[in-house]
Amino acid sequence: MILIVKALKISCLHPFTLKKIVSSLMLTFTLLLPSLSTADEWTYTTRPNDTIWDISKKYLKSVTYWKRLQAHNSVDIAKRLSPGTKLRIPLEWLKIQAAPALVLSVTGKVSLLTSKNKTLKTLTIKQHVNIGDIVITSDNGSTLIQFADSSSLLILKNSKVVFNTLSAYGNSGMVDTQIRLQQGRIETAVKPLRGSISRYEITTPAAVAAVRGTAFRVAYEETQEIMASEVIKGSIKVAAQGVEQPIDKGYGSITEKGKTPQTPVKLLDKPTLSSLPNKIIHLPFNFTWPSLDGAIEYRIQVLPAEQADAISLESVQNVNHYDLKQLNDGDYLLRVRGVDANKLEGFNAEHKFTLNTNFPVASLIEPVDNAEISDEKFALKWNQDEKISQFRIQISTNIEFTNIVVDELTKDNNYSVTETLSENTYFWRIIAIDDLGNNGKPSETRSFVVSDNPYEALLLLLYLVPALLF
Repeated sequence: MILIVKALKISCLHPFTLKKIVSSLMLTFTLLLPSLSTADEWTYTTRPNDTIWDISKKYLKSVTYWKRLQAHNSVDIAKRLSPGTKLRIPLEWLKIQAAPALVLSVTGKVSLLTSKNKTLKTLTIKQHVNIGDIVITSDNGSTLIQFADSSSLLILKNSKVVFNTLSAYGNSGMVDTQIRLQQGRIETAVKPLRGSISRYEITTPAAVAAVRGTAFRVAYEETQEIMASEVIKGSIKVAAQGVEQPIDKGYGSITEKGKTPQTPVKLLDKPTLSSLPNKIIHLPFNFTWPSLDGAIEYRIQVLPAEQADAISLESVQNVNHYDLKQLNDGDYLLRVRGVDANKLEGFNAEHKFTLNTNFPVASLIEPVDNAEISDEKFALKWNQDEKISQFRIQISTNIEFTNIVVDELTKDNNYSVTETLSENTYFWRIIAIDDLGNNGKPSETRSFVVSDNPYEALLLLLYLVPALLF
């Protein structure tokens, strides 16, 4: 700058003219400084009808930054910006604004402790979670939350999550998301982060997990002060005690509070669910799958098929089966994964199924309950339904049907009992079967008593009396 001033003095220009030129040069030099900076930049691609002013107002800290933007990219504001023009914008010029997260689904009891007035209230769908808010799930609660960049966070039962930072850099798609897991387990799917200043971090009292775009899970056990990290897609870095441990897809790591992260270990493969039925027509129903090598427990989740991250039911158990006891009819996804001895959870196995309990149940017609049967042959009758292709008839000597004496199939709505039944009390029921072979719920149970024909003794007596008299 000194050299420029000296050169101008030599030119013998009018002092006013000289001052004006120097000022212009200084302004130009100032405006060019950002372009000489080594700071990171974001590239914006212009759209139809974009202007320097509109871009500055929408993305930058102040609309007055349009002069800097113009100079930094050497564009002529007198001309319309052609769509597709690349504008370089230093990251430090971008405005930072709050970016509340959105609640997509809630199952069971989930509470929100607001940072604004410190009140505890029930978390609801379409509600916003703000910076400093705390989400707390109960032993039957879970919630799915979406961030500004469409990354998602699934908070499982018995968890406590603090939302420390929820910020966005204008409408650039770059975000700063930092949450703290105080207790419990979370699953997250992070969109690839844009720009070097974008950040997605999950902190626990034991360590920090940082990602650039991946699917992973984090759990923290408050009583044992242990953090578990499991990577399903991509990779993450877990940092603790000054040591940063990379964890790639298919691996997990344990970090104890006050210690460095442990060496990653391979996660369990997914269980095999291929033998499970695609249609369930009555509850309760038991899902059973082959045992998974290395699994000491299983995490089981039931989710709506149309929203595969909104948990309807969840359980962790040490057996390779799950009793589905109560659920509304609909299309669902059964998700199962193994848990190893380190409490690291492996890959998910998923099975789609339809629950339709609107399955016809046969209504018994005759004989009436507790009827006495003395004929050697008699008939059972029940109602007919067009959805049913055949019926199973069962007759047993006990009401539990553990001692079945008749087990037959028929396409009719009646059955003639031709078997010789000894004197006894019997129980009978009908099971409807559809054309796919699915068995519906058994009908009500009725009983009948088989006894000798009382007229047989009278006829025998009438036959024998004349012989005795003569």
